[in-house]
Amino acid sequence: MIEPTESSSVPAVTVWEGIAIAAGSVLLVAMGSAGLVYKFFVNAANPQRATLIAKSLMDYNIPDAEGVFGANLGGAKVAIISSRSFPKDAAVLDGINPAAAKGVELFVARLPLDVETTLAQNATQPPSTSNISPSYDPFSASDFSFSYRSGEEFIVNQERIEEKMFCQQKVPVRIQEGNLTLSSQAPRLPAVKYDASAPVGNSKRQVTITAIGPTAKQDAAIVFNSLNCK
Repeated sequence: MIEPTESSSVPAVTVWEGIAIAAGSVLLVAMGSAGLVYKFFVNAANPQRATLIAKSLMDYNIPDAEGVFGANLGGAKVAIISSRSFPKDAAVLDGINPAAAKGVELFVARLPLDVETTLAQNATQPPSTSNISPSYDPFSASDFSFSYRSGEEFIVNQERIEEKMFCQQKVPVRIQEGNLTLSSQAPRLPAVKYDASAPVGNSKRQVTITAIGPTAKQDAAIVFNSLNCK
């Protein structure tokens, strides 16, 4: 997984880092064992476990998909699924042409409705949305995705809010289009990001879809339209 380049500024805490920090802190306080924390992250990174958790939350259609991360955190569940072609480590880029990299990554979460996501305070604010439902609440930091956590790597050229069907209801969806830098030696790649949230029973579903490559726009739309909340 690519770590952000060190800089003089302190990077914003990401959704995934926040989850990891919270989970690790709870386990350490409750059990007093670093070994249990290690076991938690080993289990969370199990592809089969991640896939099962994702499928328990939502149906999706991602070609050649594999599980990346999955965890149960009390009343919350989180999972990350991606195309196998979606580059997730700097070492992977050494063996391929970064300009030809492509794929989709899906982050999905089930959260209690009373959970306050302070991480949303770090989210890029959408443009004027006077005609958009006030329930719009992107569960997203400025990062591009789980694999590319430095917001500086993703340059947004266009951002809009569209009303779309999600979890059998119409909700505002934030769509960002731009370019992503995978390597300083590679040209920027087309990149697209979707953020959406909707209440389901006594919880809510959050999704972030990120796609890169020549067909990123079409791929992200196809995956979003395939989502079916459970």
